[in-house]
Amino acid sequence: MNSKIASLLVLASQPFVWLPAMAQNTLTVPMEIVRVSNPELSAESSGSVTLYRLHPQYTLQSIQGSSRTELTLGGMIEKSSNTDLSANRTLPSVRVLWENSSPVDVFGLRASLEEASTRETEFAEFGRVTRDSTQRTGTLGGTWTRNLTARSFLELAASHARVSYDTALLVDYSETRGSVAYRFESGPSSRYALTSSVARLKPSGGGTSVSRGEVGLGYEVDLREDVTLNARAGVVHTSTPRGKTDPVGALRLAYTGERVGYALEWVRDVSLGGTLGGYTRSETLGASFTYPFTVDTSLALGYSQARSLEVDRDVGVTVYARVRSELTRFWAFTMGLENRRAKSSVTPSASGNAFAVGFVYAHPDF
Repeated sequence: MNSKIASLLVLASQPFVWLPAMAQNTLTVPMEIVRVSNPELSAESSGSVTLYRLHPQYTLQSIQGSSRTELTLGGMIEKSSNTDLSANRTLPSVRVLWENSSPVDVFGLRASLEEASTRETEFAEFGRVTRDSTQRTGTLGGTWTRNLTARSFLELAASHARVSYDTALLVDYSETRGSVAYRFESGPSSRYALTSSVARLKPSGGGTSVSRGEVGLGYEVDLREDVTLNARAGVVHTSTPRGKTDPVGALRLAYTGERVGYALEWVRDVSLGGTLGGYTRSETLGASFTYPFTVDTSLALGYSQARSLEVDRDVGVTVYARVRSELTRFWAFTMGLENRRAKSSVTPSASGNAFAVGFVYAHPDF
């Protein structure tokens, strides 16, 4: 799997061997110091830890005629003052996208290799508190979009993903997925989408494979010039030993004003997880609010909740407040406070706090 992904990364990166005139470079380097209390979110706090983080990301975009290639290199480097509570990390990531456009269709290929902390991914997606370990994900995929009329589009997509963990508590797996979507505009401010997808998940080590099928209807409308509503509803069937059919859906309301912005979102889905069941039913809620104090300084507030709908009924809640102040053209100061809470049907409730200060270096044309 890794050799296949690496081959596609090399192939898609060939346009960068000769850099054309139409090339854009972007470099972003967030740096911060974070003081975290109870990072394990245990009922009886085991103490606090200081984390030193560096998260560089470099993006190079090349345009040659009808083709566009984008290469993104990044990583998270984190040093801990107490590795018993939080491990030192070096989490690299590389993503490649290649697209070729014509007047009536767009064909794209993508590949990626990424590592992430399971403490972050499992909590954000399913509200789970897991062992401090690493998740490695490799993906290959392709998309073809065809303009059927001036207001209707057909989209075909296929992908293959391989996910592995460095802990025996989570199950490695691979998934192959295909989807088709028909999208059309019913008016100048409203859009519909009919979607269908099938997937096959195979656990490593010879476990039982599980299939997943979904059909859905999506709707998007501009309520006003600055307010957009997105809605999606459908059903998912998974071929577990008993066979399950679950409703899924999503709602998102977003407002982007001259000064204030906000977004509200609800999602119910059946998605990949490193569990013996293969797919996990979950529900997430989210809200965000942004307000600029001045031209250079802004405040962001947010709330998110992830809830597993499986037996343990894990629930994870995050509330945060962040301030960002632009110091110069390339430098910004950041400060934030975050509270996390976790509970399930089998463990007591627990909470932890994090306070972060840092700087961000961003060069839009490096």
